[in-house]
Amino acid sequence: MVTLSFSQLENIFKRNRQALNEFKDIITPVIENAKDDHERLYWHHIYEEEDHRHDRLDHLLPALHAINENEPPISPDSSEFVHLLQDISLEKFGLHNFLEHLDLSLYTFKDTELEEPIRSLRDMTASDYEETKQLLEELNEDFKGTLQYNASVPTDEKEDIDENLKVDAYTSSKSEAPANKNINEFTKRKQLTVGSLKK
Repeated sequence: MVTLSFSQLENIFKRNRQALNEFKDIITPVIENAKDDHERLYWHHIYEEEDHRHDRLDHLLPALHAINENEPPISPDSSEFVHLLQDISLEKFGLHNFLEHLDLSLYTFKDTELEEPIRSLRDMTASDYEETKQLLEELNEDFKGTLQYNASVPTDEKEDIDENLKVDAYTSSKSEAPANKNINEFTKRKQLTVGSLKK
């Protein structure tokens, strides 16, 4: 079961690395042809976040591959194993942020030629995010109580955000553009970035 979980996670993160490359290719001309500095900085910031995550995935995927190929498996009592689980949990946050970036993009590019490819990436990422959460829950359960693993792996506190502050509340077909107050509140809640979670 554990080996299967790591194999599934490797496949998810490989797929998502490819997806974020496609997304970066989509927004590169948007950055290059931005109508003003605000638009350029907005998309460049998103691009850089995904670029940093690409670097993290380049580090994580070989470790996952090694776990899947090696016999006997790595001991759950080792610090290496705990660090691997923490890296996986960090990339669950990365998937969540990527999903939000795609939602923001759908909100911006609704009814344009970019909507369809972005929506396809968004649907795949949403499915991968839910599967990653489930796999991490299973791994948490499998290794609960081991000596080293008693260090807690982060959970996704973003799931507790009020529904009206979530990006997908604005990208729903039933939603209109959010009020400025909601945007400001949402921005305040976004100040904790993925990078600040890893010490």
